[in-house]
Amino acid sequence: MKCLVCVWLLCVSLHCYSQKSYKIISVHDGDTFQIIKKGKKQSCRIASIDAPELKQSFGIASRDNLRNLILDKTVLIDSLGTDLYQRQIVAVRVQNVSLDSLLVRTGFAWHYVAYSKNPQLKNLMQLSINEELGIWKCGIVGACPPWLFRKFNFINKARNCNRCNY
Repeated sequence: MKCLVCVWLLCVSLHCYSQKSYKIISVHDGDTFQIIKKGKKQSCRIASIDAPELKQSFGIASRDNLRNLILDKTVLIDSLGTDLYQRQIVAVRVQNVSLDSLLVRTGFAWHYVAYSKNPQLKNLMQLSINEELGIWKCGIVGACPPWLFRKFNFINKARNCNRCNY
């Protein structure tokens, strides 16, 4: 039993060590921002969530919300890998709160189930849907997921993604 506790403590301490503090220098949209890493700008995408595109309903509001939460602030970042666009996929903590949970709970992002099976995010999204927060203001039928918005052509966007105009 003592051995298991020691292994667990070692894993926790290594995870804490892997997180690094960075100052956010710009926010592109509701799930993407930039930091300075080793003297260069580095684009980062928040893991486990997907926020509305800027041209989508709630896109500007989602970006502005993220700006208010992290711009010019120092946050803890844990890099999880790199995506196709060479952005770092990151887990972020701001003031000791997980940023993905905060954005989903306030209705400014979807739990991105294609890339995350986190049951806490699933539950938080259901709470924000029930309370019609942010992107859920027009109900679940009025919300167009960004992964569909990106794939739809103009006609399909007009048909499926303009049910809620905010």
